[in-house]
Amino acid sequence: MIRALGAGGTNTGHNYFTAMTWLSDSRHLVLYTGIDEEKNGTCVKANATDGTFEIIVDRMEWGRGLVSAQDRFYYFDGPEIYEYDLRTGASRTVCSLESGASVYGPLSITNDGRTMGIYWRADDEWIVGTVDTATGSVTEAVRPSFAEPYPIANHAMVNPEDGRLLFFAHEGKTEHIPDRIYMADADTGEMRNGYRQARLDTGEHVEYVGHEMWAPDGEHLYFVKYPQSPLKPTGIYRVHKRTGEAEFINGDYAYWHVALSPDGNWAVADTIEDWETSKIVLIDLRDRSSRLLCEQPMWAQHPGHPHPSFSPDSRSISFTLADEERNLWVGVIERGD
Repeated sequence: MIRALGAGGTNTGHNYFTAMTWLSDSRHLVLYTGIDEEKNGTCVKANATDGTFEIIVDRMEWGRGLVSAQDRFYYFDGPEIYEYDLRTGASRTVCSLESGASVYGPLSITNDGRTMGIYWRADDEWIVGTVDTATGSVTEAVRPSFAEPYPIANHAMVNPEDGRLLFFAHEGKTEHIPDRIYMADADTGEMRNGYRQARLDTGEHVEYVGHEMWAPDGEHLYFVKYPQSPLKPTGIYRVHKRTGEAEFINGDYAYWHVALSPDGNWAVADTIEDWETSKIVLIDLRDRSSRLLCEQPMWAQHPGHPHPSFSPDSRSISFTLADEERNLWVGVIERGD
């Protein structure tokens, strides 16, 4: 059974799949309601059981926040990052970057809540770094300086168990990006290729990958090799944080995004097929089998991608779906066993 959170005639969404939506009680979620054409909405703390909610931020753009394991909601606006304590209601400014800089999302944070991984743009450069959540100290790790026509470095995610290690992506059309996955050391400023994608002897690029997420123990980065990749098999993979060695996990469906459960035993993925509907698929990482949970209408654009993700107890899965009138709701389904 799917529980739907939202209101008829309006659009409701949850966080991007790499940014936790749920509070530690696995009962409350942070959602965006009344989302308009500019992707702005009201940010609320919602009760998944009875649908009641309380307002956190009156108006903000979808996908700009995350919930830490300590129940603090972090979000950004321009050069500033803010914290809202979801237990006490206290709020503060964590940090403010230099004048003219703009933070981009999604944000990321370590399991202990001490270090955030962020990326920002300043002086026409893309920068990857970290923030100490207690002091607000910002550490610049790398300026990748990718060449045109694909200069963007994004999706920076701090390793959940190592606040010095960051993943970031070389953004662009996947068929044109020969190596997307990079790692950076915030202490040394070293930048390295995290997964060397395959090429033919002719130099042709034959692996199209993306939508990465760290495993909760920080040992592997999971990603999807998209169905249109010339080199098979396609599906869900993971790569070791240090060695760059990759493993194939599951290719039963045309996967799109993949998220890991906090207990490390499960993954949940959506599929990309016709841009109108998407399957939500559960993968058991212990035997690498899959099980279809449901199939729901979706939007082809943000914030209407499903982006399924787990609750902290690894039992519930939230995702965005569209109703018959193409309005968005957040669905909650139990994992089952």
